[in-house]
Amino acid sequence: MVRAKVAHKFRLGLWTMLMSVGCGEALQLKDFRVHSDADASVGVDAGAKRSDGCTRNAECASATDTGARSGPTICHKPTKRCVTLTSEDCQTVTGDHSDDDALIIGSLFSTSGAQASINRAREQSAILAVEEINAAGGVPAGATSAGSRPLVLVSCDEAQLLRAAGHLVTNLGVPAIIGPNTSQDTLDLSNKLTIGSGTLVISPTAVASSIADLLDNDLTWQMVPTDVQRAPLMRAEINTLEQPLRAARGRNRLKLAVIYRDDALGQGTRLGLNSLEFNGAPLSDPMNLGSNVQILPYQPSQMGQTALVDATLKLAPDIVVLAGTAEAVTQVLVPLERGWTGPPGSRPEYVLIDSLRTPELIDAVTGNPELRRRIRGTGARPATRSIPVNEAFMVSYATRHPNETTNLFGMGSAYDATYAVAYGIAALRGRAVTGRSIAQMLPLLGRGGIEVELQGSKVLSAFRHLTETTPVTIIGTSAPLVWDDHGAILGGTIELWCISEAAGRASYDSSGITYDLQLGRTEGTYVQCP
Repeated sequence: MVRAKVAHKFRLGLWTMLMSVGCGEALQLKDFRVHSDADASVGVDAGAKRSDGCTRNAECASATDTGARSGPTICHKPTKRCVTLTSEDCQTVTGDHSDDDALIIGSLFSTSGAQASINRAREQSAILAVEEINAAGGVPAGATSAGSRPLVLVSCDEAQLLRAAGHLVTNLGVPAIIGPNTSQDTLDLSNKLTIGSGTLVISPTAVASSIADLLDNDLTWQMVPTDVQRAPLMRAEINTLEQPLRAARGRNRLKLAVIYRDDALGQGTRLGLNSLEFNGAPLSDPMNLGSNVQILPYQPSQMGQTALVDATLKLAPDIVVLAGTAEAVTQVLVPLERGWTGPPGSRPEYVLIDSLRTPELIDAVTGNPELRRRIRGTGARPATRSIPVNEAFMVSYATRHPNETTNLFGMGSAYDATYAVAYGIAALRGRAVTGRSIAQMLPLLGRGGIEVELQGSKVLSAFRHLTETTPVTIIGTSAPLVWDDHGAILGGTIELWCISEAAGRASYDSSGITYDLQLGRTEGTYVQCP
């Protein structure tokens, strides 16, 4: 009730001020916000701001409002309020936040829960990009390097998606967010918050083709090929597996289980299989669907998938398509293997997607070469021109984080996405930095002309070309940074990956089969990983 009265008085005061000035635009109304109880759903922290008329970060360094969170504090210039950079969900700050000209952006990754291990690696990849950009002097503030601005990344755990994002968008007013990691979270975040706020979202790992169809004012972008682009290679590999399995198992009709996470990620993969022919007939043929083919969704929020595993064991499939994230390994694949009671040689071949290329899968196959050889998956791999860029990234990451895996899905694209935001800001040449203005600059990163590899040693070269408006193509760790008109990445290569093992340590490797997205052509021959 008290908050409602305060908000009412604020509105009355603001209206009176507008009438006296006669020009709402001159007051930059977009910078005003009245907090209400509804703000709690998107993470607004009323105790994180003070109406103290600050103009410099130094004035906020020792801000100690009652109820305010401890942590690094800055002056939010549009509202002249002290704002704490960290929150319950956002605990890591990278870059010199004390600089009054700092450019603050955010990241959203699931760094707790089932997906924590792979998402910490993605977060660290984005942090590495920020460190390299700042080591080169920061982002140009205009047409020269004079007065370059440090890039500051506030890294958040997206376990409470809208609360974490609300801190970034509403409290901090960031123009851009790297993340989220899943397609469904990307759709939810865009529809419920960032489109309305004008915030740019670049997801390093979201693959749902529906993201490109958002009515988003071109504010939501993807860094990896979509499920539609990946589907042809998956269908072809399932058909390739059929012949040797029929011969080995002495049956004309095989059994197929499609198990998918029931959200935008898994649904996209399932829909991509609609045109699959199996046992010489369409998937929908009564001989297949409901008889030899079983399609089972699962809810990622459920702890354990006992009923799903039991149903799959009852079917005893020859081939299992698994579309999900890390929980599909620990709650589906591992229990399925543990509960299998068929005769020797009857266990299924697995066809996975890129989001299952996780540390959990490595753990599951280490010391179990029989299982390891039955697993393959579709995923993005560096295009020829990107191979040296990806190798340089992996070396830089390994140097920064020794003894950690360097080729997990989404690491390179998180690194690329962070650079893309910085390069988009540089291309503005000193103009206002907003989500929309950065989005308008992203097509300039793939305009043709001079190619510049995306890595720390080439930061200044990229900045120079972008501020001089020289046509340039930035070569990322997977492909050139070229998108279509709706923010979907163009070009690149899809591969069929497998898992190799050397000196008792498993790692992801290429099988030798690739699919060129631009040519729509499969090349190579499958070679089992050693």
